[in-house]
Amino acid sequence: FETLLFLFCGFLPYMWDKSVEIGQTYFGYTEEDNEVKISLIFLLVTTLIGTVTSLPFELYSTFRIEKKHGFNKQTPMLFFTDKVKSLFLTCIIGGPFVAILLKIIKWGGEQFYIYVWAFMFVFSVFMMTLVPVVIMPMFNKYEPLPESTLKTRIYALADRLKYPLTKLFVMDGSKRSSHSNAFMFGFGKNKRIVLFDTLMEQVSDDEILAILGHELGHWKLGHTWSNFVVTQLYTAASFYSFSLCYNSIDLYRAFGFDGVDRPIPTIIAMLLFFQTIWAPVDKILSFAMTIFSRSNEFAADRFSADLGMGKTLQTGLCKISLENLGAMCPDPWYATYHYSHPPLVERLSAMMEFEKKAN
Repeated sequence: FETLLFLFCGFLPYMWDKSVEIGQTYFGYTEEDNEVKISLIFLLVTTLIGTVTSLPFELYSTFRIEKKHGFNKQTPMLFFTDKVKSLFLTCIIGGPFVAILLKIIKWGGEQFYIYVWAFMFVFSVFMMTLVPVVIMPMFNKYEPLPESTLKTRIYALADRLKYPLTKLFVMDGSKRSSHSNAFMFGFGKNKRIVLFDTLMEQVSDDEILAILGHELGHWKLGHTWSNFVVTQLYTAASFYSFSLCYNSIDLYRAFGFDGVDRPIPTIIAMLLFFQTIWAPVDKILSFAMTIFSRSNEFAADRFSADLGMGKTLQTGLCKISLENLGAMCPDPWYATYHYSHPPLVERLSAMMEFEKKAN
């Protein structure tokens, strides 16, 4: 709704004109010679405005709705500290990223989408390395899982599946929410597993192993790499499509950029393309990705069941769903479009059916 409101109210051209004015008044930038720098001013201003306009809704969601259902553990201080950290990271990482991206589009000519895709590929790999090691520890504390039977069994499971596990962490997710999770990250021979402390409180050791069996199934079955490849194909397709519309003057005039003698800013061209022409395509592709994701979840469930942990996975999923107040049997049409994970009832039914066939 906010995007449509900004589009039809002429927010983008207005904010671009204001950014040009700020650049000229305080830094001596001109629209013709300093487009990238003015684009960064534009993004900074619009990001700050977006943060302010979304803040009431986030506060209500966190401190009213989440608290009402017993999930929220954040303090206002922690909430706003996270906000400041996020804005800081957006500036120091997002700023250079956007500047390089705009430079590549300007430099790349008619086939700039090839160079953009190559840059996005390198940046994706860089962020996959940086986020879990540098950025995530800025928000949460990661401590090695203490020596225990659970730790020994997790390493044994990893060895059984030839998963090169090097470190096993517990994350203090409980300082923000009572929601639980577990995830893996790392490249090559340096893999790591992270357990939320809330997960360890909500389920038994056997159920944790079954859940990790599911997560390791994603790795063993190649889902991690297939998702990465699909993401790269999506990026290539989107920027190739953008290259076909990049010089469409009619598109920009339709949304208020009607100055005949003024160049169309690249950042504005991208925003308008992805918010209008690409938006319906994105919905279709996102739905296809949802179907693909659900298929992978069923496959990972079967993988865990093949390891002999089907029953404990079922009980573990039930406990997590109950703790998180998940919808066990949502509307099928809504779930088909929005749920990247199948509803709990469908997952349980599929595992029980698989067990019947196996027996």
